[in-house]
Amino acid sequence: MIRLVFTINRETLQFVVKEKNIYYTDRKWKNYIQCIPKDPKLIKKILMSRNKIPLMLARLFELSKEEKAEYDKAETEEELSTIIIKDAKLKGCKLVKKEVDE
Repeated sequence: MIRLVFTINRETLQFVVKEKNIYYTDRKWKNYIQCIPKDPKLIKKILMSRNKIPLMLARLFELSKEEKAEYDKAETEEELSTIIIKDAKLKGCKLVKKEVDE
């Protein structure tokens, strides 16, 4: 399991890579949500939050065909974490901490 902690605009974002699944949390989400492969209930959870969670979060996890193929091609957790770091930096996030748990 690999835990990645990012900051953007004074907000802390956390990603956990476990096997080939990627989970996300921040201060508004108390529990981890599965973002890749995308949780089919994600949009409903955002809409039911009554604007506590911005709809921008749903768009954050929408992947193009090329990005989806890149994530599918990754075979290890380390490769997935490298892709997440690259994508997060493109969106303006700064990596704060990377923890690797065996």
